[in-house]
Amino acid sequence: MIYDGEKIGSLMREINALHRDESDPFSVTARPLADQMGLGAYLGYAEAASGIIVSIFILIMSVVLWNTSLMGGIRRYGEVGVRLAIGETKTHIYVSMLLESVVIGIAGSVIGTAVALIFAWYLQTYGVDMTSFMNNASIMMNDRVRAQITGGSYVIGFIPGIGATLIGTMIAGVAIYKRQTASLFKELEV
Repeated sequence: MIYDGEKIGSLMREINALHRDESDPFSVTARPLADQMGLGAYLGYAEAASGIIVSIFILIMSVVLWNTSLMGGIRRYGEVGVRLAIGETKTHIYVSMLLESVVIGIAGSVIGTAVALIFAWYLQTYGVDMTSFMNNASIMMNDRVRAQITGGSYVIGFIPGIGATLIGTMIAGVAIYKRQTASLFKELEV
């Protein structure tokens, strides 16, 4: 139930090769959905909109995880100070925090994707009956809403979780470079 322009194009060429008679103006002609009354623009719009939605989701999650990383950074402020005081470079601390965020992002993405795919499996298998919501609707739509688990489902669930965690830590980690080693001793005395 997912529109694939390449498969439709090859199927269209096969049907036209078998059934099209150039001498008969009423012979069968197959045309792709994208060529029907501006639906190509609609399909392009839907694809672009899904990319924009994913980008906005990653941006929002980056801000949320940035805030979480800042809160974690405040709790770890003393740890970063001690690490700097014993001679660890700021770059090494920053890279180790990024590696930690990648590991946390992978773990969270695996768990989150697994939970989401359970719901998607339910929608794919059983669907949700929308008949009560469609009583006065003037749109032709199936009464049962379904999902389909594809290879892209794993990517859509996995990549944003890692990306948002990593971006949040990258933004929060800038504070490491603003730390002055001279102020560490004053903080450690307290």
